[in-house]
Amino acid sequence: MTSAILDDLVETGGYEPCETETFETHLSHVLLAGDRAIKLKKPVKLAFVDFSTLEKRRSACLAELEANRKMGSSLYLDVLPVTQAAGGKHVLDGGGETVDWVVVMKRFDSAKRFDSLAEAGALDPALAWRTADRIVDMHAGLEPVTTAGHAADYRKVIRDLRQTEADGAARDGLSIGEPSPFDLLDTELAHVDPLIEQRRRAGKVRRTHGDLHLRNLCLYEGEVTPFDCLEFDERLATTDVLYDLAFLLMDLLQAGLPEAANRVMNRYWDGAQEDEAALALLPFFMALRASVRMAVAVEGGALAEADRYRRLALTLLKRRKPVFVAIGGLSGTGKSTVAAALAPDLPGAAGARLLRSDVLRKRGQGTPEAGCADRRAYAPEQRAKVSRQLAGHAEEALTAGCSVLADATFQEAAAREALESVSAAPLQAFWLETSLATRLERVSNRRGDASDADEAVARRQEEPGQLEPEWCRIDAGRPVDRIAADIARRLGGTADT
Repeated sequence: MTSAILDDLVETGGYEPCETETFETHLSHVLLAGDRAIKLKKPVKLAFVDFSTLEKRRSACLAELEANRKMGSSLYLDVLPVTQAAGGKHVLDGGGETVDWVVVMKRFDSAKRFDSLAEAGALDPALAWRTADRIVDMHAGLEPVTTAGHAADYRKVIRDLRQTEADGAARDGLSIGEPSPFDLLDTELAHVDPLIEQRRRAGKVRRTHGDLHLRNLCLYEGEVTPFDCLEFDERLATTDVLYDLAFLLMDLLQAGLPEAANRVMNRYWDGAQEDEAALALLPFFMALRASVRMAVAVEGGALAEADRYRRLALTLLKRRKPVFVAIGGLSGTGKSTVAAALAPDLPGAAGARLLRSDVLRKRGQGTPEAGCADRRAYAPEQRAKVSRQLAGHAEEALTAGCSVLADATFQEAAAREALESVSAAPLQAFWLETSLATRLERVSNRRGDASDADEAVARRQEEPGQLEPEWCRIDAGRPVDRIAADIARRLGGTADT
């Protein structure tokens, strides 16, 4: 029936076959015709969704339109009836009996969808940051909800996923895949239960996108645009904002893009000014998202895909001891670039937390990251304050089980001493050094960076007279990948590079 409807809509809409394309998702059939995308719900009834009646599909279409508009998506246009004309042909919003309902959207270039961009190697650092910024803005515009997002709600998700996997396996005469992540998820949930409840009371639960993975993000008219948010269950979509983010982070890891996952995570944490303690939720949230994909894949008979997500979920739930690394040096030695290269491979669900003194300084002033901090922010007492703040953030992140890469000049002994006050993990510190000419060249080539240091600042800086024994001097005149590999080797296998 659904394929006949789509075929008719191509004909009755006056489209040439070369202008059209059809594909299906787990829950919908989609027709791309001219400058429009027409989405038809499948008449299915599953453990987690019921589109089995005409009225339920209509309600789901209306919910999808409303929810995506609330997320700021510019793609959604209308919900229209599919009617059957006297000659038996199906048309949009015509006379005759209504036989189904569709969501009508603007069509976009499928090559600009994020899964396609990822496959093409086009998810570069700048786009990862823009994506995180878009999600920060999206979440900030949503109203807090205190009646959902309890730990019990996540327990129900785990139970429903068990059932979905079991039903799919039984239908195909298969045994449940082993090892199962569900027992580990239950154990981890018991561990993070108090934090989940604390964040719910603090307003971190909202009616989120709910299905924020690579296939549901695109570039439309140059802007990062989320679409196709979860429409069929308000309670399932009303969660901690970090559970929303976790789907994208998990999907980036599954796509073999740990660098992008780390950049999105760190940019989001900085932009949303998230508590470092909340990093403790990422292993559970990301593994639960992987288990959603696993259970749905089993239900759909895609066993190889299910196994990939099972292994990812188990990896995310395997605890690894976090490491604490400091990268210091004068301006232009490449500290931030090296830190960003190291961070994805250090222990943590999405790699290490990057803590930059430049970012913390501007946050304290309410200055945009790419803006210029007030000159008073660099007074000795303010520099000391930022050093103490950085150490405090590092303590919280490490206690949450996430590795930390601290990035600052650390010229003053007091700044280095602040790092030594962190007790959650031993400090491993590296001092980058290179020629003035190299530093000046790098500083002059910086664009849109959080650092305010220009060539004049770089010229005035002097190497510390004495470094403490734990600081290892590193030749920073080499390419970044060689510097990062050198430091990874000295870290003794804690990094996976």
